Amino acid sequence: MRNSNLLVSVGLPVYNGASFINQAVDSLLAQDYKDFELIISDNASTDRTQEICLEYAEQDKRVRYYRSRDNMGASWNFNHVFELSTGEYFMWASHDDYWEPSYISACIKAYEFSPDIILAGAFCESFDTQGENASFIDFGLTTIGLPPQDRFIQYKKSLHSGCSINGVFHGIYKSKFLSKAMPMKKVIANDHLILAELSLQGEFKTVEKKLIHKRWGGGSESHRNNARTVGINNELLIRFPYFMREILLQKIIIKTDNIFFTKKIWLSCWSLWNYILFSLKLNILISLVRIKNICSFLKNRSIKIFYLFK
Repeated sequence: MRNSNLLVSVGLPVYNGASFINQAVDSLLAQDYKDFELIISDNASTDRTQEICLEYAEQDKRVRYYRSRDNMGASWNFNHVFELSTGEYFMWASHDDYWEPSYISACIKAYEFSPDIILAGAFCESFDTQGENASFIDFGLTTIGLPPQDRFIQYKKSLHSGCSINGVFHGIYKSKFLSKAMPMKKVIANDHLILAELSLQGEFKTVEKKLIHKRWGGGSESHRNNARTVGINNELLIRFPYFMREILLQKIIIKTDNIFFTKKIWLSCWSLWNYILFSLKLNILISLVRIKNICSFLKNRSIKIFYLFK
């Protein structure tokens, strides 16, 4: 049963996060919004993660620590922290990110903009593994006042904009709406599917302040690393992740009750066409990179041959 005294539940799934988890937990416990619980689910870590988390649980009653006997995969762990939550609002936290002290309070306050908001986040800064060099800022998206199909379109366009790391996924959700999109599926880009389904349910709001800092690396570096983190062994799912994503997006569109049948057909066709265009652009980009690498290789070879016969 949900406990109204714990307004915000923060779920932190982790596996071998000893290098960065101190910074993450410290920034969460330093939030100026105090009415929250921090649920840490340790996926059978083999480093010092357990020791570190137990220390936090002893020091702060808001911290609840759980440990799995076996590594169940990232998708299971993300689902697990939500299942353990008790708050009216929910937020996923990564063990290698950190937040400004006003993050939770700013997101909660953002709900005042519209009664139809079901997810609120903030500008998200991406930085390297060492936390020294920021690469770019994800400005998120706001869909207040848009009909469901336009919210879906705006979200999917943001994914292909080249300026998004899907930072809004780590915003604060209304739990009752998030539960309708759960559980998270065991596929690459499962966070895209969660947000696509939620975009048909309600509005998103992004606070125009840089309040979350996301470390780039680990599973986010490549599809293969992502698959390893999630626990995917099917080579087709690894090689064609966006094709599988599109199939599941089509299912989401058809199943939704929030748009009329004719608009479902139109949105389904738009999404499929968007996928085709995205795939073409992606393949062209990959081909250009390969051509550039081949030309660079041949040029270096020519220089070596020239000096050999000089």
